[in-house]
Amino acid sequence: MLKLFCLGLIVFCIVKITAQNNFTFTNDSYSGINSAIFSPTQPFLNPNPWDVNLVSADLFLQNDYTYISKQSLFGLAGTPIQLANPKRGITGETQPGVFDFYNKENASLMFNSDILGPSFSMTANIKEKKYVFGFFSRLRSQASVLDLDNYLRFGNEMIKQPEFYEMKPFSSIAMNWNEIGLNAATTIFPTSDKQWILGLNLKYEMGLDAANIISHQDIKLTATEPAIGDNPELMNIYASDYNVSVNYITNYNSETKRYDYKQNGSGLGLDLALTMIDKNPREDEYQTKFSFNILDLGYVNFKQGSNHSFVNGNTVWLQNNPNLEDQEFESPEQYLKLLSKEAYGDENKSFVGNGFKIGLPTSINLNYSQRIKENHFVNFNWIQRVPVFENSVKRNNILNANYSVQKAAIGYGISTTLSEYKSLQFGGYFRIGPLILGSENAFPLLFKQKHLHAANFYIAIKLYPFWDNEMKRHRRQECDCEK
Repeated sequence: MLKLFCLGLIVFCIVKITAQNNFTFTNDSYSGINSAIFSPTQPFLNPNPWDVNLVSADLFLQNDYTYISKQSLFGLAGTPIQLANPKRGITGETQPGVFDFYNKENASLMFNSDILGPSFSMTANIKEKKYVFGFFSRLRSQASVLDLDNYLRFGNEMIKQPEFYEMKPFSSIAMNWNEIGLNAATTIFPTSDKQWILGLNLKYEMGLDAANIISHQDIKLTATEPAIGDNPELMNIYASDYNVSVNYITNYNSETKRYDYKQNGSGLGLDLALTMIDKNPREDEYQTKFSFNILDLGYVNFKQGSNHSFVNGNTVWLQNNPNLEDQEFESPEQYLKLLSKEAYGDENKSFVGNGFKIGLPTSINLNYSQRIKENHFVNFNWIQRVPVFENSVKRNNILNANYSVQKAAIGYGISTTLSEYKSLQFGGYFRIGPLILGSENAFPLLFKQKHLHAANFYIAIKLYPFWDNEMKRHRRQECDCEK
C-alpha cells in the first residue's frame, strides 16, 4: 500500500527544481519588496521611495535519497544518464552519469519553491512619520518527509527484501498554493536611543493542490518468493497491521490529462517582525541591525479534499499483485479505491469524508547585520522551523553567513549556508540595475560533483526609481533662505 506513495513522493522531490530564499540578496538594503517575505521590516530600510518587482524565481534542488554521479547541473543538457544496476556493475561510485541511490536507512526529502510575481512597496509620510506599504503576489510549493524509513533501499540495491520488516511511522505532506499579501512597517518607541521598526505581512492563501500521508504505527511487511514464471527478482510483498491516513486534492484532470487551474482551498497567513537598528538619522546606512521574525503563521482549509483511512484491514498484497500491477492508474482516487477493495473487499470503505487543513511552514528567522565600512556589511541568518499546526508543511532549517557590498546601482556578495545543519553550501549574488542573479549553492551549477543532489539558482527583475539617497533628499527639501 505504501510503496507507490513513497516512490511517487520521492520521485517528485527528486525531479522538481524548487526554491529557497536567497539570503544574501534579501539582506541587501535595496532588495525592497523582495525581502518582505523573509523579513517584513526589511523594505523599511530601502533608501529608495518606491520599489517594483516584476518577477523573481529562486530555484533549488536538494535531497539525500538519490544523486547523479560526477555531473554538474548545466552539464546535464545532452548528457545520457543511466539508471544504476548493481548486478551489471553500473553504479554511481564507479562511473559518471549514473542515477544512483544513497541507500541510507532513513531519507529526508524536502523542497520548497517560491515565485514572486508583480509586487511593489512605497514610502509614505503620515503626520510626519515614515511608513512603508507594499503588496506582493506569490506562487508557492512545499513538501516535507523527515527520516522516512527507507524500505526501498532493498530494491535499489537489487537484493531480496527481508522476510519480515517493520516500517516505522512516518508523515509526508505537500502543498501548492497562491498567496497575496499586504506589507506594512513603521517605527515604534520614538524616545529610544535605537530605532525600532515593527513590520507585518497579512496574507490571503489560495490552496491549489495538497497531499498528506501519515502512517500512525509500524507497518508489518512480509516478503515471499514469487510464483514460478514471475520475475524472480521481484518478491511478493504484503502489508498488514497498518494504520494509514491519506488526505489529498489536486487540480490535475485525469480525464483530459491536463492541469485545470482553480482554487481548492483558502486561508489566512501572518508574518511578524521586530527590528532594532543603530543608525545616524542623517545617514542611509545603519551600523548594526538585529531582527526577529515569525513567518507563516496560518493554514489553508481544503473543504472538498478527500480523506481515506486504512486501519487494520485485510493483508494487502503490494508487489506482484495482478489487481494492482496490471492496472493503468489515471487518478489517485482510482488507486485508493483499489487498495480499499484489497483491504476491505469494498472500494468505498476507506473513504471517510471530505475536508482537511494544512498548516503553513511556520518558522522563526533571526538576523544580525554589522556594517564593516561604507557599503560593506556582514550578515547572519538563522531559520528554525516551528510547525504550529499538527499537519503543517515543514521548511528546512538554515544557518547562513554572508558578506555583501550594497551600493545604489550595484550590489554583490558571497555566502555560506548550512541546510538542515548538515549540508554545507557556498554561493552569492550580483545585482546590477534591474537584474539580480544569485545562488546559495553555486558550485553544482558549473562544476562536476561526485554526487550531484543539490543546486540553486536565483533570478529577479526589478524596477527602481532614479537612484535616491539621503544627500539627494536633503537637497530637495524646501528652504526658506530669507530667515
